[in-house]
Amino acid sequence: MIERTLVLVKPDGVQRQLIGRIIARYEERGLKVVALKLEHASRELVERQYAAHRGQGFYPALLEFMTSGPLVAMVLEGPGAINVVRALNGATRAMEAVPGTIRGDLALDTRMNLVHSSDGPEAAAREIAFWFDEHELLEYRRDVDAWVAGS
Repeated sequence: MIERTLVLVKPDGVQRQLIGRIIARYEERGLKVVALKLEHASRELVERQYAAHRGQGFYPALLEFMTSGPLVAMVLEGPGAINVVRALNGATRAMEAVPGTIRGDLALDTRMNLVHSSDGPEAAAREIAFWFDEHELLEYRRDVDAWVAGS
């Protein structure tokens, strides 16, 4: 099933100049970028994004980190995109992420773990709407789609 998911390259990924390498990992797997922007997120936006963590001890530091510099927001599309992206990202805790995953190869810390991605279809729909207006989500066909999705 073709799905869309939100991915954020967090401020540490931007500062460490890993944007291209991270996007390449998703594209190499066959996922299609349908929206992409560099943004310095407002506190309000980050609070909406991470509302489920409000009240937890790490929440203030998370807000500070996510608003500390620019990040990249993108929407990826493809067969099973949500699970594919989460597998490519690796475990949230950098030290538990296996080699071959983005976090396993590149992350240094649990908080500064380079990427965020939606954890399910409902979260993906909600999170995409936080970051992108409908007109920013592009529909286009790639020649490679027949090889990736069998369509």
